[in-house]
Amino acid sequence: MRKTMLLLPLLGVAAAGVQAEENESSFALGIGVASEDSIYKGVGTETEALPFISYENGSFYIQGPETGYYLIDNDDFKIGALARYRGEGYKASDSSDLKGMDERKGAFELGVTASYDTEYGEWSATFAADASSEHKGNEIELGWEKSFPVSAKWSVTPEASVSYRSDDLNNYYYGVRTSEATVNRAAYTADADTVYEIGISAMYQIDQQQMIRVGASYTSYGDEIADSSIVEDDKSTSVSLLYMYRF
Repeated sequence: MRKTMLLLPLLGVAAAGVQAEENESSFALGIGVASEDSIYKGVGTETEALPFISYENGSFYIQGPETGYYLIDNDDFKIGALARYRGEGYKASDSSDLKGMDERKGAFELGVTASYDTEYGEWSATFAADASSEHKGNEIELGWEKSFPVSAKWSVTPEASVSYRSDDLNNYYYGVRTSEATVNRAAYTADADTVYEIGISAMYQIDQQQMIRVGASYTSYGDEIADSSIVEDDKSTSVSLLYMYRF
């Protein structure tokens, strides 16, 4: 459901370990595995392996499903434009409780992002809106993370975020149209709401070319999502594993 998005925090921090020197580029390939307890009824735990690419050249970057360009790129402060793929949604075949529902697809989004790195961690803000006319909504996310070196090879990074999702975005993925309603599935229209997430990850630097990163997170969904007739829980947990090789 959200596995493409789940790997983004891991990709972002892991990519920091292979950042290019000024006027140089960096390129890495790898694979990530994400497992999440879905909040959709009857779906259960989903696990998927996702290949990815990480590339950086000056102010341009690619991190998995996100591509961006920094319009302002100072040591501590950055502002940029981004394009990304939202790997959210479901098929009616995902569970018997979703039978008869129209497929909800992922979406291509465009947006802007800003980050400020301080001694207390990196603070970020991102706005992204649908550019593919799938959910036709938008999301504002505020985030924080800070990396703590544990040894020459290990580092630990706690992180937290809060996202404000528009009514169109929530209703597309969690609403139930009148034509989809049944005796056991009431029609439902979702409004805008907030999603909170906290997590922690650890990175192990195998050598100059290789690294492994593991992470776990807890997500809490607002009532507009949790009250949907196709949702069975207002929280979910996830774990992720990422291996990256730098060329």
